[in-house]
Amino acid sequence: MLKQPNYKYLTASVSYAVTFGTSIVIAAIAVLLVISYFSMHHVQAMGSFVLCVVAGIYLTGIYALLRRHHYHFAGYLLVLFYLLLGSDIEWSWGVNTPFGLLILGLVIVLAGILLAARHALVAGGITSLILVVVQTFFMLGWHIPDTSWTSVSTFGDVFAYCLVFGMLALVSWLYSREMERALTQAKQAEMALLQQKATLKKQIKERTEDLRRVQLGEMRQMYNFAKLGQLGIVLLHDLANHLTALTLEIEGMEDKRNPKEMARAQQIMKYLSDIVESTQKRLHGGVEEQTFDMIRKINETVDFLHHKASKRDVVIEWKPPVRSWKYSGDADSFCQIVAILINNAIDAYSGSNATHRQVVIMTRLSDTHVVIGVSDWGKGISKTQRKQLFKPQHSTKKTGLGLGLYIAKQTIEMQFLGTLTLSSKNDHTEFIIKLPLDNDR
Repeated sequence: MLKQPNYKYLTASVSYAVTFGTSIVIAAIAVLLVISYFSMHHVQAMGSFVLCVVAGIYLTGIYALLRRHHYHFAGYLLVLFYLLLGSDIEWSWGVNTPFGLLILGLVIVLAGILLAARHALVAGGITSLILVVVQTFFMLGWHIPDTSWTSVSTFGDVFAYCLVFGMLALVSWLYSREMERALTQAKQAEMALLQQKATLKKQIKERTEDLRRVQLGEMRQMYNFAKLGQLGIVLLHDLANHLTALTLEIEGMEDKRNPKEMARAQQIMKYLSDIVESTQKRLHGGVEEQTFDMIRKINETVDFLHHKASKRDVVIEWKPPVRSWKYSGDADSFCQIVAILINNAIDAYSGSNATHRQVVIMTRLSDTHVVIGVSDWGKGISKTQRKQLFKPQHSTKKTGLGLGLYIAKQTIEMQFLGTLTLSSKNDHTEFIIKLPLDNDR
């Protein structure tokens, strides 16, 4: 991540540099004043030394503020220090004093850098006002500055000018260096943003194409489901008519057939008739929740599929609990889900060389859920098929429509708020239904 330009870091760097440089100059002047006092016995040097000590304490306070990250307040105090120094020089030696003018110029520069750009204008106005006041007092005779410095220049004057020039150069260098660094970072940030923009544009284009492909696939699925729905309605109507005719035929043959076989045929006919009636109600939105016995419904489904299992040499092992389990919901939908799983388990033995051909139905009751498991040891389901297992129109059987497991999962999740999962066991195939317990249990 690119580092963004930091104005606080810039002002802190300039403040530290100016404070440190000024402290060194004050310390050097204080040393010279002490030497002058003891070697040359200049009494006036002691007063100037006291001012140097006060200035040192002042600068120490500014340094402490900088250490505590109070950069703005420290900047104010630093600008005020040089403003008082420049004003004192102009007051003492006149408005034409070059050193004082340089100090006031430094005040304007520091105000613009340490505080804000608009403060440079404010500092310019204040310094101009100071010069006007000093000159006014001089013209009115209220104050006569010391102009003896105009006669002869010394190396001390040159040294003072060099110090101010050095300070201006240092401030200008620090400010320019940080501005160049900020500009470089801004350019790098701009390039990074352009690259991100190009990458994002490419990603959006790819995602849009992926979304379009997914939408086309879903539209094809919806179209296929619509066709299946239309075909299902036609088949349902035709099945209802044929069931009615077949029921009449069986009733007329009751005295000529084995009573057990006739009873079983009638049971199957009733089961199919109930499915047709339930499907018709769903088409008209007339299905209502009801309380039913789960164990009895599983028994009915097992009885219905027992003949098919025996034809395939498959044994359905189901040990129902002693007491009934009451549950609220659509009983026919529940039977349909169980029938789909048992049917698939029986079909799993087609083309299989398994000698022990059985379908095991397991039921378990916990504190919060009803768990139903249907297991088989048939041909199994590959890892590739597991990923696509619950998707519509995907079947592990050559003649399958690929809708059974999809319908079962959708019904469990939407009608019963439960889950249908495939166990991760590798030695056999087990589908697990997990339904939340009903209060009517």
